[in-house]
Amino acid sequence: MKRTAAIAVVMTVVSCTALLLWLPGRQGQTRPSHVTTTLTSPVFTHVVVSGDEAAGLGARMVRDDELAHEVIFLFVASLTARCTPERAHDLPRMAMAAGLPVLAAGAGGAQANVALRHAMGKAIHAATAQAPCRGAVTLTIGPFACTLEPLRYASAFPDSYFDTSLDVVPGEFASLSLAERAADPCNRVAYAVLPLNASRAWQCAGLRADTRNRVRAICHAQGPHAQAAAASIHVLLQRLPSTCA
Repeated sequence: MKRTAAIAVVMTVVSCTALLLWLPGRQGQTRPSHVTTTLTSPVFTHVVVSGDEAAGLGARMVRDDELAHEVIFLFVASLTARCTPERAHDLPRMAMAAGLPVLAAGAGGAQANVALRHAMGKAIHAATAQAPCRGAVTLTIGPFACTLEPLRYASAFPDSYFDTSLDVVPGEFASLSLAERAADPCNRVAYAVLPLNASRAWQCAGLRADTRNRVRAICHAQGPHAQAAAASIHVLLQRLPSTCA
């Protein structure tokens, strides 16, 4: 129930932006502040959000990676909802399955948080209105700048949430589409025991991804709520080097 409610909140944010864009005229880290991805084409679209609110938001994004991650996610999710409405729920569903902090920024009712959410909403709306449905974009919000391909970001999600330079589907997902991954209930189990946002040496990334795949296999074979599955997963995690656990 809580997961469904969280997805609904994210989709409300995304859908409101998409509706604002479509109704008036329906036509036809790495540190993310300094990322340039491997692009399929050297041609990219400049998406610029300016103004006092954008300047303040962008300055915070330069200082705060967590805020930058969230704004980029909401921008890509909003663009997806505008361009391919039938896929609008995939990113939010996968974000919830992976336990990503997609609604952490501006949480709470404090006046400063309300102002931050307002600035984020305006910036995402303005950016989504300018962005093409395909191709690379250089997203500039005040002093913050990031170059990415939204379609590639979505393909590499959820790993791309923390590293927008990723341009390939993570190996642990093989040939599964984002929609298929988001619909897999065993992803919640895999990311609950081996979250993406844990700070680990880069050498651990592949090992943790492979272990998540093994957790999914156990979950698929024995069920996400089976006691035997929990015991098997515990044994599997005990085999990880302490630096990667």
